[in-house]
Amino acid sequence: MKKLLKIFIILIILGAIAYGVKMFFFSETAVNAAGPLVSTKVSLETIATTISATGTLEPVDQVEVGTQVSGDISKIYVDFNSKVEKGQVIAELDKSKLKATLTQAEIAYKSAQADFKFKESTYNRVKKLSESNSASAVELETAEYNMTSAKLALERSENEVNQAKLNLSYATIKSPISGVVLKRAVEVGQTVAASMSTPTLFVIAKDLSLMKVMADVDEADIGQVKAGQRVEFTVDAFQNDKFSGTVQEVRLSPTTTSNVVTYTVVISAENPDQKLLPGMTATCTIVTQEIKDAVAIPVKALKFTPADGTPMAEPPKGMRPPHPEGDMKGPPPGKFGPPKSFKKRPDGKKPSGNLVWINIDGKAAPRPVKIGISDGVNVQILKGLSVGDSVVTSQETLGTAKSEKSGASSPFMPGPPGKKKK
Repeated sequence: MKKLLKIFIILIILGAIAYGVKMFFFSETAVNAAGPLVSTKVSLETIATTISATGTLEPVDQVEVGTQVSGDISKIYVDFNSKVEKGQVIAELDKSKLKATLTQAEIAYKSAQADFKFKESTYNRVKKLSESNSASAVELETAEYNMTSAKLALERSENEVNQAKLNLSYATIKSPISGVVLKRAVEVGQTVAASMSTPTLFVIAKDLSLMKVMADVDEADIGQVKAGQRVEFTVDAFQNDKFSGTVQEVRLSPTTTSNVVTYTVVISAENPDQKLLPGMTATCTIVTQEIKDAVAIPVKALKFTPADGTPMAEPPKGMRPPHPEGDMKGPPPGKFGPPKSFKKRPDGKKPSGNLVWINIDGKAAPRPVKIGISDGVNVQILKGLSVGDSVVTSQETLGTAKSEKSGASSPFMPGPPGKKKK
C-alpha cells in the first residue's frame, strides 16, 4: 500500500513538472510572437549638433588704473560699484612733496635764466672788442663757450620744471574710461610706490551691458568651432534662465592642464539686465551645425528590426525585393517576415546603408534612406522619406498583451485569497 502511495506521489510531481515546462515554452513563444507596430509620423524639426564647454564671464573692456608717482593716498572719491565718467577725478595723492619739488625746479630755472643772460651779454661785449682788436680770440672763444653752457643749463632746468609739473598732475588720478568701478585696492593714508612698477589702484569695467565668456574647449572639439556660431549658456545664479551669445574668436594659443589640451574661445553676450556679473561660471552649449525645418525621424527608427512573423506589406512600384546579400531594396511580399537573409548577408555581416520600416495599414515595409546630421534624439533624412510617412519605431509583443489580459500565474504559486474555482 505504501509502495502504491509513493508511486502516486511521484506521478503527481512528474505531471506538475511537465505542466510547468509546457507553460514555460508557451510563454516564451508568446513573448517572441510579433505584435502590433508602434509608429510615428515623419515631421519637420530643427536639428542641431552641439558641443559643451565651461568658461568665466568677464567685461569686454576692463582697465587697471594705477599711478606713475609715489606718495600717500590723501583722498578717494569712488568706491566699489561706483559709476564714473572719463576724466573724472577718482583719487588724489599727497601733493606737498611734489609741490616742493616743483618750487625748487622753478627756482633753479630762474637762476639758470639769469646766468644765461649774464653770459650772453658778456659774449656780445667780448665780440665787439674783438672786432676792434681790443680782445683776443681766446677771450672770444671762452665767452662763447660760457654762453652756450648757460643756454644748455637753462634748457635742462626748463625740462625739470615741466617734469615737476607733470608729476604734480599725476597726483590727481582720473578715470581713463567711462564705466563701473569693479575693484578698489587702496585706502586713504596708504603709501604707494611707483619706483619699480605701476601699482594698481582701481579696476574699471567700461560697460557691463556687454560681457564676454572665456570658454575652454577640448582639443577634440575645437575643429568644429567657428566665429559667428550661436551659443547658449547658463550660470548657477540663474539656473532657470538661458543666455545667448556668439562665438567672437577662437584663440590659437593652447592651454595644457594635467595633459589635457584646451583652447580659449571668446564668446560675446549681451547683458541688458546686468544679471551677468564678472567672474561667474558659464556652462556653454556651442551650436556647431543647425538645420531648421529638416525632414526628421527618431533615431530609434533606424535601429528597429521587425520580429519574425511580422506581416509584410507589398513593396512600392519600382522597388525590387532584397537580394540575399542585402542590397536594401525591399523584402518579398507575404505574411511572414523578414527572412533571416534580410537581416544578415551570407558572410554574417549586416547589410550596408541605412534602412527604416514604414507602417502601411499595420504591415511593415522597408525603406532605404540617406541620413544627415543627428542630435541624438532625431536624425535628418536627406532622401527616402517624405513628411507624413508613418515610420515604425518599436513593436509590441503578443506575449506581453496576453499576460496582461489573462493575468497568468505559475502553477506552483498560490492564487490570491477569495479566488473562485471553476
